Amino acid sequence: MRIPILLASLYLSLGLSQAESRETGESELRPTAEHMAQLVIGRDRKVPNACAVELFVENQPAAQLPGGESVSLEVPAGTLNLRARLKSAGSCDAAGLASGQSILLKPGETRRYQIMLDNHALFLAPQLH
Repeated sequence: MRIPILLASLYLSLGLSQAESRETGESELRPTAEHMAQLVIGRDRKVPNACAVELFVENQPAAQLPGGESVSLEVPAGTLNLRARLKSAGSCDAAGLASGQSILLKPGETRRYQIMLDNHALFLAPQLH
């Protein structure tokens, strides 16, 4: 009689330990506040106002920026792919220009970029403040 009770206890404890590890693993996939970083991206006033500027983070649309405006995004720390693109809007003659780059953000870090246009090339320029 003792052996079946011991075996049942063993199976129960194994099942509970597996459930605990799954819950922990699932929560590790969701970034918490201490695993986040801040990304501030502005649009230079020299980028034509007739063009819509689209910002993508990890190939997902993150924001559209009007002239002279900026956006602040909370993103997971780590390596991120950023891309900015001029989208056709009205009389925009620079539509289709795009730039992209990868950045590495530390948890709690704030990084600032400015979307700029120079010699018909769109780029993300790092900013000090």
